[in-house]
Amino acid sequence: MIGCSCSNTPTKKRRIIKLSFESPQHSHNSFNKNEGGECVFYFRIVYQPCTTSDKEVVEKKPTSLIRQKLQQYIPILEWLPNYKWKEHFHGDVIAGLTVGIMHVPQGMAYASLAGVPPVYGMYSSFFASSIYMFFGTARHISIGVFAVASMMVGAARLRLAPDLPLSASNASSVNPADYPLGEPIDPLIFTSALTLLVGVVQVIMGVLRLGFLTTYLSDTLVSGFTTGAAVHVFTSQLNKVLGVKLPRHEGIGMIVRMYRDMILSLGSVNFVALGISIFGILFLDLGRTFINPMVKKFSPIPPPLELILVILGVIISQIFNLHDSYDIKTVYNIPRGFPSPSIPRLDFLPALISDAVPIAVVCYMFVMSMGKLFAKKHKYKTDATQELYAIGIASALSSFFPVYPVGASLSRSSVCEMSGANTQLYTVFSSLLLLTVILLLGPFLEPLPMCILACIVIVSLKSLFMQVKELPRLYKISKYDCAIWLVACLSTVLTDVTTGLVISLVFALFTLVLRQQWPTFSNEVLHDETPRQHIPEGVEIVRFGGALHFANVTLFLDKMSESIGRVPEGESLIEGRTIILDGSPIANVDTMGVDALRDVFNDSKKSGVQLFYCGLPEDVLSVLRNDENFSSVVPSSTFFSSIDQCLLSLSQQQSV
Repeated sequence: MIGCSCSNTPTKKRRIIKLSFESPQHSHNSFNKNEGGECVFYFRIVYQPCTTSDKEVVEKKPTSLIRQKLQQYIPILEWLPNYKWKEHFHGDVIAGLTVGIMHVPQGMAYASLAGVPPVYGMYSSFFASSIYMFFGTARHISIGVFAVASMMVGAARLRLAPDLPLSASNASSVNPADYPLGEPIDPLIFTSALTLLVGVVQVIMGVLRLGFLTTYLSDTLVSGFTTGAAVHVFTSQLNKVLGVKLPRHEGIGMIVRMYRDMILSLGSVNFVALGISIFGILFLDLGRTFINPMVKKFSPIPPPLELILVILGVIISQIFNLHDSYDIKTVYNIPRGFPSPSIPRLDFLPALISDAVPIAVVCYMFVMSMGKLFAKKHKYKTDATQELYAIGIASALSSFFPVYPVGASLSRSSVCEMSGANTQLYTVFSSLLLLTVILLLGPFLEPLPMCILACIVIVSLKSLFMQVKELPRLYKISKYDCAIWLVACLSTVLTDVTTGLVISLVFALFTLVLRQQWPTFSNEVLHDETPRQHIPEGVEIVRFGGALHFANVTLFLDKMSESIGRVPEGESLIEGRTIILDGSPIANVDTMGVDALRDVFNDSKKSGVQLFYCGLPEDVLSVLRNDENFSSVVPSSTFFSSIDQCLLSLSQQQSV
C-alpha cells in the first residue's frame, strides 16, 4: 500500500520515505497458497513538517561548510578544542621532552650527512615539526631530520654545490664553468632552495591525490632500499670515526672508491678519534641492549643515551683540549638564536627537480609508513592526501630559514609512542626544548667531537642493517619479493641512493608485470574448508590464478589446450570428458580475455569435451553477458556460481 498523509497547514514540509514492513492481511495457510509464494512489502511516503534539527541536516550553512573545510585541511582546529587535558596532557608533556632530548644530538649528527653545520639540523627539526603539528593527521610520528633523507641531500649538494666554503664571499674568484649551477652556491642557500622545491612537489602530489603511488613502494622494496641506503650512511661516517680526510665520490661504484681511499689512508688514522668512536659505539649499543630493557621494567621512557654521550664528549673534549692537543675535529661553532628569514633562491630550482622528486617521495614514504604503523596500533586513521599537504607545507614554509628536507624518524617516533604521546601537542614541548638549546645552550656544545656525532649516526643504523634477516623468510614465501629486496639493496649500494630508488621501483613494477603475465595454472583438485561433492570419473578441475588480459591470453590458451587434449592416466580418449574452469581468481578480463574464454569453449566442443565456468566474479560475468559474440556462442548453462554446484549438477545428470 502506498499512502500519503499530509497536513493542510502551510507549514514547510519535506518528504520522508518510510519503509513499513507490514504483515500480510491473510493467515499463514492462505499465504502459503499464494501464487508464486511471494511476500509483498508495503511502502509509505509521508510528508512531515521540518523541525529545526532537520533544517540543520538538510540545509548546511555556509559557515559550517567553511569550518568543515578548515578542519579538513588544518586538523588541529578539530582535535585541539576537543583535547582531553586530564587524560592526554601528562603523556604529551613527557613524550615531548623525551623526543626533544633526542632531537638535539640527532639533529647535529644528521646535519653532517647533509653537508651543513650541525646547528642547522636542529633548525630543520624545529621549524618542520612545529608547522606539521597544525596540518598532520598522524599523532605519534616525530617529524625532523633522519638519516636517509640527510644522505640524499648530501649527495645532491656534493654534485650540484661541491666542496664550497660556508660563505659564498670566500669563493668570489672562481670560474663559473667549474660549477654545475653556473656559480658557487653556499650549501645553506642550496639546501633551503631544495627544501622549498621538495615541499612544492609534495603539495602538488597532494593536489593531484598521488599518495596512492606509494603503494608501489612495497614493504619489501622499502626494506631493501633502506638497508642499501644504510650502507652509504655508514660509509660516509667512517672518515670521522678514523679521523682522516677522504674525498667524496658519487655515481656508480662510489662505495668501492670510498673504501679504496679509506684503505690507502689507514696510515694516517687518528687513534684518539678512533678510541673515542669505539667507546661511543659500545656505550650506545650496549646501553640499548642491556640498560634500556632494565629501565623499561620501571618506566616506558628510555634513558637519553645519546644526550649523555654528547655531554660526556663535551666534558672530555674540554678537559683534554682534544681539538688543539690531538687534532680532533669538533663542532666548533654554534651561533645563538635563529638566522633571519629570507626568500629561497628560485633561479636554479629547475636544476634541482631530479633530486627534489625522489627526496619528496622518500620523505613522504617514511611519514606514511610510520603514521600507518601507529595509527593501526592505536586504532585511528591517517589521511594519505592530508599527510602530503602537511609535510609539503612544513617543508615549504620552513625553507625561508636555512634548513633541509625532513621526514619521520623511526627511532624518535618509536620513543615518542612508548613515552605516552597521545596527540601532536607533544610537539609543543619538544620544540620548546629545542628552542632552549638553540637560544641559550648552543655554544656549550661547540667542543663536541664530530666523531661522537658519527657514533650516534652509526648506532642508529643498526635496525636498518638487521633487516637483512628478512631474506630467508622472503625466499620461502615469495621468490619475487626476495628478488625485489636484493635488487633494491644492491642497486642502492652499487650506485647511489637516488638511482637505487629508481632502479628498485622499476624492477618492482617489472615483477608485477611478470606476475600478471605468468599467473599460476593448476589442474590439481583444490579443497575448500567444507568437504566437496564426489568428483565423477573423467572430470578435471583447472584453475587460472589471475586476471585474464592481453599479456597472458597466450599462456591461458596454451594451458587450456593442453588440458583439453590431455588424456588422464588410466583413461582412453572418449567423449564425455568434462573440464571445470575455476574462474574465481579471474578478477577482470579485457577484450582479448573474453575472446579467449569463447575460443576455449569452441575448442572443447570440437574435441568432445564439456567445459564449465565456475566461480567467475559478477563483474566478469557482466562483461561476458554484454558481449554478443560471447553470449551467442556460450550458453548460460555452462556457468555455475561454485565448483560444488557444478559437481552436484553433473552427479544428478549421471544418476538420471
